[in-house]
Amino acid sequence: MKLFKLFIAVIAVIGVTTTTLAQGGGPATRNYGKEADELWLSGAYSEAADAFKKASEKVNPKNAKARLKKAYYAYMSATCYRLLHDFASAEQQYEKAVLLKYYETEPRTYYYLAEMEMAQCKHDEAVENYRKYEKLNPGDALTKVRIESCENYDMMTSEKMTKHKVTNVTKLNTDAFDYSTVMSPRGDEMYFSSSRAGSTGEATDPITGQNFMDIWVSKIDRNDNWGQPEPIGDPINTGDSEGTLCFDGRGKSMWFTRCPVEDKMNIGCEIWMVEKKGKAWGEPVKLSLKDHDTTHVGHPAVSDDGNTLIFASNMAGGFGGVDLWMSTYDKRNAEWSLPVNLGSEINTPGNDMFPTFGPSGELYYASDGMVGLGGLDIYRTEKVGDQMKWKNPTNLGYPMNSCRDDYHIIYTAMGKEQKGYISSNRNGSKGEHSQDIWDFYLPPILVDLDILVTDLETGAPVPGAKVILVGSNGENYVMNTDPSGRITMTEKPDGSRYIEPGGTWTIEVEGIPKQYFSASDQFSAVTDVNRRIIRELKVMPIKEVIRLPEVRYDLGKATLQVNDSVNSKDSLNFLYDLMMANPTIIVQLMAHTDSRGSDQANKDLSQRRADSCVAYLVNEKGLPAERLVPMGYGETKPTTIYDVSPSGDTTASHVLTEAYINKFKNDKAVFEGLHQKNRRTEGKIISYDYVPKKPEGDGGN
Repeated sequence: MKLFKLFIAVIAVIGVTTTTLAQGGGPATRNYGKEADELWLSGAYSEAADAFKKASEKVNPKNAKARLKKAYYAYMSATCYRLLHDFASAEQQYEKAVLLKYYETEPRTYYYLAEMEMAQCKHDEAVENYRKYEKLNPGDALTKVRIESCENYDMMTSEKMTKHKVTNVTKLNTDAFDYSTVMSPRGDEMYFSSSRAGSTGEATDPITGQNFMDIWVSKIDRNDNWGQPEPIGDPINTGDSEGTLCFDGRGKSMWFTRCPVEDKMNIGCEIWMVEKKGKAWGEPVKLSLKDHDTTHVGHPAVSDDGNTLIFASNMAGGFGGVDLWMSTYDKRNAEWSLPVNLGSEINTPGNDMFPTFGPSGELYYASDGMVGLGGLDIYRTEKVGDQMKWKNPTNLGYPMNSCRDDYHIIYTAMGKEQKGYISSNRNGSKGEHSQDIWDFYLPPILVDLDILVTDLETGAPVPGAKVILVGSNGENYVMNTDPSGRITMTEKPDGSRYIEPGGTWTIEVEGIPKQYFSASDQFSAVTDVNRRIIRELKVMPIKEVIRLPEVRYDLGKATLQVNDSVNSKDSLNFLYDLMMANPTIIVQLMAHTDSRGSDQANKDLSQRRADSCVAYLVNEKGLPAERLVPMGYGETKPTTIYDVSPSGDTTASHVLTEAYINKFKNDKAVFEGLHQKNRRTEGKIISYDYVPKKPEGDGGN
């Protein structure tokens, strides 16, 4: 627990009032306060927490001095619980200290109360106490970060910033501390830190009441089943606490943290290195990295070649709390260089720790000094070229991070099969105050495709239609619609997917001879969520005359109208799409007028209108001119309308001759509407034998 406390909670008891208040009571009275202070000074926080609580309960706040003493004991009890990660008990005691106005003596009472509330996801309550502390101590950088974190918490968790699934590894975890996983280079063993029963030696850590930390290992069989964890044993595990380790790329050298245990002495943690001798580990050697005996160094992360070491430390020259430092190995002199701070780009006024290298040289680490979800959050930083420098820390987001402590990430696979492990005390951990190992994976994004081919006029499904799909990634499929006119594409027989996320696809429905024209469509498969794409392709029945959507012209002119009420060019695009999907047809484009005006004038006007339509399709859309034959019919071919019963049956038909339309002269709306129906543009297929020209430069055979 010592190394966890030092590299998760705080490195030292920063900001804690350590002045022992005068003790009351006569010789025959048990002095609970004195006992608690002695336990605190010895580092026995587990026992000290209850002792301070008892001492506070025994004091009668009959005057200001007694109230201050009672408040001090409550504050110290809360501090012990905080270091033990018993957030609920710590919150209760800090609240008691606030009620006793201990913030007048120690303003950070509000700050630590807010920390305990934030650690339990009570962000609304925490932000109020952070603000109270800010009034007493304005300008504190970490307080500003905490307030912003609380204010942004709902937004940061309302939608998952990542799609990862995070699950407790129940087969490995106990109700003790289990954290900081490392895979062997071969991937068949997992090493981790644990205070579970069975640790080396029989001593109990006075800080936690649990065993001291050891390094444990679990073997993984071919079916990915975990073996029973076993301690790594001598000479690595000792009566002290060991943990937080790493390997070089070959797995022949290990670096790990060891925290000596000596009564009433503040001896800092150390980093040790050990090499493998055959199948066994040799004798560990301590690295000389510290600037002072009481300085803590720990949690090593080493490059694959074993020559660059990044670690966490509270040594002088940092930016506050715990920082990340780097040292390089000098092979000629067989020594590690003087540690260099990774700088303000990485380190913060808070605690920055638990570094690990990613598969591509990126650096991951945990920090509580930036805006996040609460406690330690995991951040990813980009490597700067080939230098041993990193920049732009990015929060991994929810659910990789939570309102609790989340730290020490390793990846066992990247890309589409991204997965790995983190350590966390988030909700769902096995023990009430334990740290657990959690696995994560990124589920594949699933894209399903439903294609429906229907008759453009009736809406009826078209069975047996040949459908061709071509993806921008080079994939292509040829299928036929089922009796319901559908094609459903999800998973292939081999388990892979027909449609992978990303890119674009074109759909082509081949024309059914003498029944339907061809049709085409396009869709994008770019998505970051599971998606079902439904595309309906409406195929046009083959008829002699193709009635186009409304095409309008200026009165007495051939200019295509494009305004708020009609887009004649868009209407002509219907014919363009049809001809592009059916590249062998030649169409006569026919323009008609109403009966008003002279026959010859109407003939000339309709010809100019047909020419105008062809000019748009050729000059602006790029259709070959030889595929279009403009023809103006004037008023010579009036259209036919039909009377339809409520049941949908046709009861009568009417040719819109001038004589018929004149019957409705007294109803101007109907009269003009019938004339408008005659002012139409249509297409007529006159050939299926057009041979598309090859592009220039395409020699062919």
